[in-house]
Amino acid sequence: MTTSAHLAFVVPALLAVAGCGASVEVDHWSAAAIDIDGARDVVVTDAFGRGDSVDAIAAVAVERLRYEPWFSSVADLSRHDRLETDGVDAWLRHGEMERGTLYLRFDVLEDLAVIGSAERVVENADGSVDIFVDEVVSAHTLLSVTLADDRGVILDELEYEGVVEVAGPVDEAVIGAAMQSAATAAVAAAIGEIAPRHQLVSVPLDERDEDVMSLVRPAIDASSAKQQAVADRLANVAGPSALFNRAALTEAAGDLVGAVELYRAAARMAGAFDGAADIKNGAEARLQDARLLGLVR
Repeated sequence: MTTSAHLAFVVPALLAVAGCGASVEVDHWSAAAIDIDGARDVVVTDAFGRGDSVDAIAAVAVERLRYEPWFSSVADLSRHDRLETDGVDAWLRHGEMERGTLYLRFDVLEDLAVIGSAERVVENADGSVDIFVDEVVSAHTLLSVTLADDRGVILDELEYEGVVEVAGPVDEAVIGAAMQSAATAAVAAAIGEIAPRHQLVSVPLDERDEDVMSLVRPAIDASSAKQQAVADRLANVAGPSALFNRAALTEAAGDLVGAVELYRAAARMAGAFDGAADIKNGAEARLQDARLLGLVR
């Protein structure tokens, strides 16, 4: 299950429980649909297709990847080396693949624009109609994307496409812009299944015990050290509210593994916070993502 599915389940549950009450925000990296094993370095290589289209797609891909906050380095080898595969193993045509680095090849199967026309009917106030014929440019980019690392193929020639239609007066600038948009859409679709996403998740607090909340409130927007210090103090306070809020502050402080154990205990406790089980499930999903991405063991 991908994290996008996790969030579709978790966030509505959190919002229903939280209402307008107090909450803490936790940092979360959601794993993408394709498991990249936590790799943060990526290389775009040369590809198959018409030369000018390959160059244009590579430029779009490099720019898009550099925009992604997960990746710490993005290298452009599109004019120097090419990723080769046999469906299982992968290698560079000239160089050596580096361990822990992703290699991407965007083969261009189609990259074109077609100019056509479309009728537009306008009804007048007197009941008559006028028919206009508009020019339409339809741009289409179809990519075959291959992803690999030094251990072998991760994604084997999976196709992604971008389609853009623009109506109105057509000139070279309009055609170029439409083709650029189609290329960007196709590249974005591929990278969207590879790049992890950073999110802030709001976790509601159990406000039923005012004595507990008097300890918790000063830590809600405090530093992680302060949040962890308050969580440690709550270890000496009895009751389900103290245990649940300790879990939430522990996650906010950055200890997701420890927080999940506390969420589990809080969900089992008599008098547990309403919705504690759903919140525990969300934390477990976040932990699964963190492990997929190599952020925790």
